[in-house]
Amino acid sequence: MTPGTSESGSGGDDDGVEREACVGSLCFVQPHPLYLPPPFYGKLIGQEYRWKVGAQLDTGPGLQLKLQRAVVLPNCLGLDKDARWRWQYIPLSIKSGVTVDARLDQQKATSDDSVKNSGIKALRLLPHVCIKSKSPIFGYLALRPIVELLPVPALTVKRQFSVGATTLTLRANLEVPFKKGPCWSLQFNWLKDATKLVVEPVKNGLDIHYSKTLKLSNECKAVAAGSARVPADFLWGDFPSRKGKLPIQFRSSYLKISQIFGTRAPREIPQSAFVYRQASSLIGARDTISVVPGHWIDCQSEPGAPGEREFNMDVANVLEKELRKNGWEVLRPDRDAPQMQWEEYLNWVSHQTLNGIPVLEIHGQGSNADYRGHVLGVIGDLNAPLSKELAETFGQFQMDWRELGVPRRGGVIVESFNADEVVRMKPWQRTWAARRLSNQFVSAIERASAPNRRPRGLVVDFDKYNNSPVERPFATANRF
Repeated sequence: MTPGTSESGSGGDDDGVEREACVGSLCFVQPHPLYLPPPFYGKLIGQEYRWKVGAQLDTGPGLQLKLQRAVVLPNCLGLDKDARWRWQYIPLSIKSGVTVDARLDQQKATSDDSVKNSGIKALRLLPHVCIKSKSPIFGYLALRPIVELLPVPALTVKRQFSVGATTLTLRANLEVPFKKGPCWSLQFNWLKDATKLVVEPVKNGLDIHYSKTLKLSNECKAVAAGSARVPADFLWGDFPSRKGKLPIQFRSSYLKISQIFGTRAPREIPQSAFVYRQASSLIGARDTISVVPGHWIDCQSEPGAPGEREFNMDVANVLEKELRKNGWEVLRPDRDAPQMQWEEYLNWVSHQTLNGIPVLEIHGQGSNADYRGHVLGVIGDLNAPLSKELAETFGQFQMDWRELGVPRRGGVIVESFNADEVVRMKPWQRTWAARRLSNQFVSAIERASAPNRRPRGLVVDFDKYNNSPVERPFATANRF
């Protein structure tokens, strides 16, 4: 699908037109005419950790110890009640911390008779704060600004170019020291396979910086680096004046090791099953429900069975439209909060269900998912109204619902179809199967919420959602 509009004779808005909306690469028919897609940025998650500790030894000689904390907007502010990020602007990485900088005196470094002759020439405590854009801005210019507040105010604007596996970056830096006037510089960066080369024009030639990153573990890395200066006379071909001397002047080098603690959002401890069960009795009191297609949130390690992920989305989209017709507000965090981490989603599920807003996850499985052949059923607390009604239709899946994060936080997962059968369907059969599943979900939701919706005059005709044999598009439709 591509952004734009498409016309259809049925199933769309009142004017017979189905309009498409896109959130990143995910394009879909608008769930309702007033739907406004959230802003999408290419990169949200990155450079986020609770703490980072590092040590750097350079040929100054000197030693630096750094303690740093990094957070990313919008992730650190979380999701709002409408299943969208509270921060709707350019994603930002905010780094803050403190550096202990010890400069060593080479003449005193060998003395050990007193603290005075300990070899420490200068000891400084430097706070640092840096704000970095995580996504390109200004359209096709695709600039990435970086603002450094401490220890030296500075503004950096960079533009990245990708050439195969190599990343080229052009940087313009403007520093405004507190006691000196502003100064600027240009840098050209070359990065490939953790090897980085930086060329920076200076007054007397070129500074060349080289670094190599070694990944010691997922959270620990080492960086070895060095720099040298190429004099201007050598660049201009003045070779006779440099007889017997190397044209490149060694400047400095360093070795840095850093360790990151906590690279993902902290997962909140769930409440007791009794607390979620009590809150579940409020289903329908706010006419709000969360519908989530399985394997669309932070799904890198769990793509689902072949064909399952796509059909989960098909069913969720049809279900959302049907529920809106009945007066429900349908929340879709999978679509409206792009690139959310799994821990952030679980925390949000807990907040929703504790407020009486049910969270329904739609899933399917292949025939080989269970050796007994049972691939359909409800995973959730059957004492909760919605789980109980869904189990009347889909049955109970034979596993302990406390083993999964969403049911433990009051949500419900429904293994609602056989993914192997879906893969063999023709397009029109998929359409009818998605509609039939949607009807079954709507019927269960309306039955569970009737005690809270009927007193307010919200009555649903359940016969509308009974699937007659004529609507069954294939021989095994009754398994849905």
